[in-house]
Amino acid sequence: MLARCKAFAKRSGWLVRAVRATYPALNWVRNRPAFYLRVAPYLARMEFDEVLLSGRGNEPEAHLRRTRRLRPVRDADVLALGVGHADELGLWLRERPRSLTAVDFFARARWREYPGVAFARMDVRRLGFADASFDLVVSTALLEHVDGVELAVREMARVVRPTGLVFANFGPLYYTYGGAHYLGAFEHLLMPEDEFVRYLERRGIPYEREEALFYLRHGMFSRWTYRQYLEAFRRHFEMEHVTLHVSPQALAFRRRHPAVWRALTARYEEEDLLTFAATVWMRPKSSGAEAANVAGRTLVEAR
Repeated sequence: MLARCKAFAKRSGWLVRAVRATYPALNWVRNRPAFYLRVAPYLARMEFDEVLLSGRGNEPEAHLRRTRRLRPVRDADVLALGVGHADELGLWLRERPRSLTAVDFFARARWREYPGVAFARMDVRRLGFADASFDLVVSTALLEHVDGVELAVREMARVVRPTGLVFANFGPLYYTYGGAHYLGAFEHLLMPEDEFVRYLERRGIPYEREEALFYLRHGMFSRWTYRQYLEAFRRHFEMEHVTLHVSPQALAFRRRHPAVWRALTARYEEEDLLTFAATVWMRPKSSGAEAANVAGRTLVEAR
């Protein structure tokens, strides 16, 4: 029996790897307008370089690969914002940056597990670093929890070096399925907030106490739409790549509950109800001019 279990586990490992290997091909198909416009026609009015309909908002390995292509992490000074319990810091450390600095609004006990990282409790809207201090500024699951996104984006632009890169993955956005970080659908939009809080308290689900109720009580939902984020980014950065994530749960809800969907779309844009998350890579607007200046100075010095 044990031998059979080991054989099944081995086969399952191959199966899992085979399924994962199909993701790029599947995403390529789903990124054809002929496919995604049939599923979500509103996407024709939206700006993005890539769309994902899988609901897989945070894919750290894939994000790291694209980041690495745009700006090598090795020997870079990296600032990680909103690190929480530091779950993804190992990914950046693996790349052997010159330095890794991590900040969060709340200090965490698990920070002690990363002695090579410089941790600080800090508000991302008022970073205590000098201008142009970092080659890479990265954040995961942060911006949807910032009340004052414009200030945070401005700070990112201030502390990144002119030839640096900013990466941000954020979501679920507030107006989508379960956007208040709870195990539900659109109750947070259909109920007044005080009623929604009582609804979550009655449920007593530990995850919802740690996520939804915590963020609601501390005013930690930005409530910005995808378009608002892009507008703020473009005021400070040149966009390198934008991935828009569509919620498959919201698509299914739209199909199964047409009457409720009509009520929702009477108050909210369909694109906001269906947009689950976004992932962006950006460069400071001055990076091109600065790079040219650096190249010019180097040429003069060489002469």
